Amino acid sequence: MKIVVDENIPQAREAFESFGELIFSSGRKISNKLLTDADILLVRSITNVDEKLLTGTKVKFVATATAGTDHLDKEYLIKNKIVFADAAGCNSFSVAEYLIAALSNIFSNNNFSFNGKSFGVVGIGNVGSKVVRFAKALGFNAIQNDPPLERELGTKNFVPLEEILLSDIISFHVPLTHSGIDKTYHLLNEINLNKIKSGAILINASRGEVVDNNALKKRLQNKNDLFTVLDVWENEPNIDFELLEKVNLGSAHIAGYSLEGKVNGTEIIYNKLCDFLRITPNWKAKYQLTTNPIITIDNNSTTEKLLNTIIKQIYSIEQDDNLLRDGIKLAGDLRTKHFDELRKNYSIRREFNNYVIKLNSSDEELKKKLEILRFRII
Repeated sequence: MKIVVDENIPQAREAFESFGELIFSSGRKISNKLLTDADILLVRSITNVDEKLLTGTKVKFVATATAGTDHLDKEYLIKNKIVFADAAGCNSFSVAEYLIAALSNIFSNNNFSFNGKSFGVVGIGNVGSKVVRFAKALGFNAIQNDPPLERELGTKNFVPLEEILLSDIISFHVPLTHSGIDKTYHLLNEINLNKIKSGAILINASRGEVVDNNALKKRLQNKNDLFTVLDVWENEPNIDFELLEKVNLGSAHIAGYSLEGKVNGTEIIYNKLCDFLRITPNWKAKYQLTTNPIITIDNNSTTEKLLNTIIKQIYSIEQDDNLLRDGIKLAGDLRTKHFDELRKNYSIRREFNNYVIKLNSSDEELKKKLEILRFRII
């Protein structure tokens, strides 16, 4: 059995070598020729799996070690009886924690308070539901928009997108779809973008095309009145560096790139491949120990500054922002290569539940907030 594997799938060799011959390739270089005699294809989000890639091949199983699936042509796969699988939910905590890192940075640096701010979350799936839970724990007034879920559950817990756009914070966590009543392509466009109030915080960590990047750039060039956090971009890896210069925090589509998020993806598709082949799973992902897992904090500041102090010892979102901005001084293809290299060589980031907070305080409310964020408290 021949298996073509994206080289950026962590622990792939250990997980899949027992199944047969492994052929590793950069995700952008996986081609129809490479797949000519392959039986199985394992990818991440940068490989478009469609008729052009698979026609004439023997591939009968495709898996993506990512939560997003917009790079898979599902209609073609179903029509040609090719089984496909994803890793839905694998990095949901990672993305939600990235969001909290971004917010704690902005709120701390600008002396804003979490309490009472409206937080509009678009898409209440694996990520969005965790964002809502974290937001409520921190004192935000979280409101939700998810039309498919609203039709399933009723209107009680959901509001229209128009109401979300009036929030102090707006965050997108939807899949990318190009058609139908729930189309998310340019869900935030030039018309409704202008409904967002001055001073609001806009975050997109879903798919770049959910936000019309040209319209957003125009708003920021004309008014520069939004706090903007973009982890995803249109036309990746050839992103708009003029837009990058205008946002507050930018990163190279790495919100879900915690070690746990990536390795969870490998384990999920490993188990699904075992199920496809009717093999009993016998591999488990391995995690290295966390460096400096105990963080000592004195509660002599605001919740916003304290949380930012904690998170900066775990993960520097500013470093990811600076690294992406290094590409501004590059030209042409070097910029696109820089974007991909940041993803390929991303440094290890561990999730909050790996850390113990030694809190020199009897503040039970603060302790509860940190525990909901999955920190362990002593």
